[in-house]
Amino acid sequence: MSTLRDHLIDLLRHFDPGAVEPFFKGAAVGLMVPPPNFEAWTLRLDDDQIALLPGLKRAEIVIQAPLDAFRAGLVPGSEWDIQRDAHLVGIATPGDGALIQRVLRPFHITAHLPRLDLRRAPISTQFGLPLRYPAGENAFASHRDDAPLPTYDAARLPALIADEHPSWVAMYDYAWQTAFSNLRQPAPESGFVARYIDTAFNDAIFLWDSCFMTMFGRYADHVFPFIRTLDNFYAKQHPDGFICREITMADGIDRFTPHDPRSTGPNILAWTEWIHYQFSGDETRLAAVFPVLVAYHDWLRDWRTWPDGSYWTTGLASGMDNQTRVPDAQWHHRHYHWLDITLQQALDCHILREIAAVIGRPEFNARLQTEYEQLAEIVNTRMWDDASGFYYDTATDGRLSAVKSIGAYWSLLAAVAPPERAARLIAHLDDPAIFNRLHRIPAQAADSDGYEGDGPYWRGGVWPPANYMVLQGLERAGADDLAHAIARNHVEAVAHVFEQTDTLWEDYAPDHLTPGWPAAPNFVGWTGLSAINIPIEYVIGLRRAGSDRLLWDIRLTERHGVLRYPLGAGRFADLVCAARSGEGDPPRLTVRLNCALTLDTRWNGQVHTCALAPGEHTIVLKTTMNLL
Repeated sequence: MSTLRDHLIDLLRHFDPGAVEPFFKGAAVGLMVPPPNFEAWTLRLDDDQIALLPGLKRAEIVIQAPLDAFRAGLVPGSEWDIQRDAHLVGIATPGDGALIQRVLRPFHITAHLPRLDLRRAPISTQFGLPLRYPAGENAFASHRDDAPLPTYDAARLPALIADEHPSWVAMYDYAWQTAFSNLRQPAPESGFVARYIDTAFNDAIFLWDSCFMTMFGRYADHVFPFIRTLDNFYAKQHPDGFICREITMADGIDRFTPHDPRSTGPNILAWTEWIHYQFSGDETRLAAVFPVLVAYHDWLRDWRTWPDGSYWTTGLASGMDNQTRVPDAQWHHRHYHWLDITLQQALDCHILREIAAVIGRPEFNARLQTEYEQLAEIVNTRMWDDASGFYYDTATDGRLSAVKSIGAYWSLLAAVAPPERAARLIAHLDDPAIFNRLHRIPAQAADSDGYEGDGPYWRGGVWPPANYMVLQGLERAGADDLAHAIARNHVEAVAHVFEQTDTLWEDYAPDHLTPGWPAAPNFVGWTGLSAINIPIEYVIGLRRAGSDRLLWDIRLTERHGVLRYPLGAGRFADLVCAARSGEGDPPRLTVRLNCALTLDTRWNGQVHTCALAPGEHTIVLKTTMNLL
């Protein structure tokens, strides 16, 4: 079967230099067949010369269409209704449609595109700055999912076992039931392309919240593709790479114009997709999201940096609305160098390189590595205070903020903190005067001005997504004992409030076992992390170490485990640890599998590895492991 390249080479034979319309500059139109039959080429017109270039790097506008649409439309002497047959990426001004016509006219092809009146277009549509490579490869706008929504069915979901803590199990089940009640179909006029989970906060979807919701949703990916919630943001990416952080569900309109300081962030998309990949092994999705993620990273680098390369954001765009770390900064950057977004972008550089290694796209690696090293140097030379052992936001005159924020712990995930600094940073989490409060971890430290113990939003509130980030960072730093202690404290506190109120809350108070203030109830929402992920991963201790590998960090003495733990592609495991008389009593595990699995068990300071075949296994952990 012929390819797009074959068709374009044949088309070039019909090029008529005499039909070129004179103009002061060249024109480049990209042509892309979306995955799975991906092809990308650019027709570059300079004076009366035409060239066929591989890829879309030189393209000013991209036409995305199935191969059959290109075969039918790119016929010399024909008329082509591009708007009907294709998806356009990169139209930024009313005259951009003429650029396509300039390239096609020498082939005697007439393109039908309306002249756009941008004054009548919603401010939130894709119209903005010119196309930025590789945003033209973003094919999400053409991948619509109209399947019916599933109903809640506990028998199809993983089941939590914690015999001595029925409240953990009750809030776990409540979280799933609430999450399934918040599933939505795209509204007809929204331009959304996928079914999704609604944040259930207002009439919009939120970028920050949606990322965290996919993290608990991955345990039910076999029932509903929670990760595709992010596809609606990708489908709304602007040609220059911008993605708005809040988009209205009814009409798909961005809530903020791109250059409003509150318009986007935090950028945790690549981290989210990487977590999903480690769970699913889905390389096809990684390849599809990669150009979207690179273009978004580059937009932030272009429009959210200071001359030294550090980043700025605002209280609202950072996700931590009302912290006192930067004065009066909810809607403005106040010319500070902001620590959390600088660390998030460093993490993004690292993960984009990891993704590139999996999918074979190293073209951005050199500059991503250079930026990572630059950001790490900025953080460690200008944002670290050796006297207090902490990272801070920095004012224009070099003064450090006096407020300790939980955002500093992105440094553990991004591997920016050297070991000795990471140790000092981690020690603050165990200090009752700073972060080790009745309910761990307050988002703003108790020794910082503005902290209040009843949890007034981000000035001390305990937030599930922030806690989950810290736990992931502690795991990466090897601080597993502390991660378990914090997770156990958090789960027990959330469960206590659940017992008292019959619901899960948006945030919690650090010095009382109550919801924070303000805090939305029935919030699943990112509080699904506190009811699902944190119990499974950091209390029970089951964590993925790859698509065919599990780590079980065994600490509880009650009977505990997970039934129907999903391993992807219809593969499941039942993992149960029997009750023990004490921590020194060797664990006895029952593992049932419908697939092969490598199980790493950590107990009593030792890690044992066992390759398990499908079937039922009994494992007794001693100084030397026994497989019965």
